[in-house]
Amino acid sequence: MTSTVALPTTAVVDLLRDYWELADEQRKTLDPYRDADGDVKADDLTDYDDSRTTTAIEASDFLDAAMERLAALVQLPDGITMTVPGRYQEQFTVTTGWLDDAAREAFANGQCHALARALTAATGWPMAVLVKPECCFDPDLCSDGDVVEDVCSCQLAHLVAIRPDGSLIDIDGAHAPGSVPGAKGLVAVEADEELWKFICNSPHWRRPALAVARTFVKPLLDTLSPTA
Repeated sequence: MTSTVALPTTAVVDLLRDYWELADEQRKTLDPYRDADGDVKADDLTDYDDSRTTTAIEASDFLDAAMERLAALVQLPDGITMTVPGRYQEQFTVTTGWLDDAAREAFANGQCHALARALTAATGWPMAVLVKPECCFDPDLCSDGDVVEDVCSCQLAHLVAIRPDGSLIDIDGAHAPGSVPGAKGLVAVEADEELWKFICNSPHWRRPALAVARTFVKPLLDTLSPTA
């Protein structure tokens, strides 16, 4: 049996309205270059191609944003197979809602930021980044300035959520500060929206598979001991 997801009608209508408005504006930009048959006039080909490039970029940006809006509306059902990107161009296949070894590997090796974000959204707990004391890539990457106070981009190592008792939460459970597996001794620095935007745009981080990550929030929370 195929699972279906009902989307909020208002949200879908809002998205369609935004698309139609963009499409109308782009027609206004491109139509002057076309004749009655819809063909581009020979003398206008260069200008048309320039305008078409601009509208194509706008459309691409809109599609990215639209898919994010749709993904935020959908709670994926448990038990479906999904592939998510990991570190070093790896691909991980997980089953939504099944907190097994495959999920732990995926969300420890490239999708920790998605899980931390999903945990934060569900619980209201702050998100934090574990910071290496030195640059873990090329030190020249720090020349563009800090992404967090006194921290440059190449020091960012792993993202977690901070439970009210101070425990750091990732796919492997709850950890005392400084004891997260694979990141022992690293200091946690609270992450804000600007850091999140940076991570989403950085080539050193993979696309956050948020819709998939959300399916693991409840199973993960169910494994945790109660807060003190």
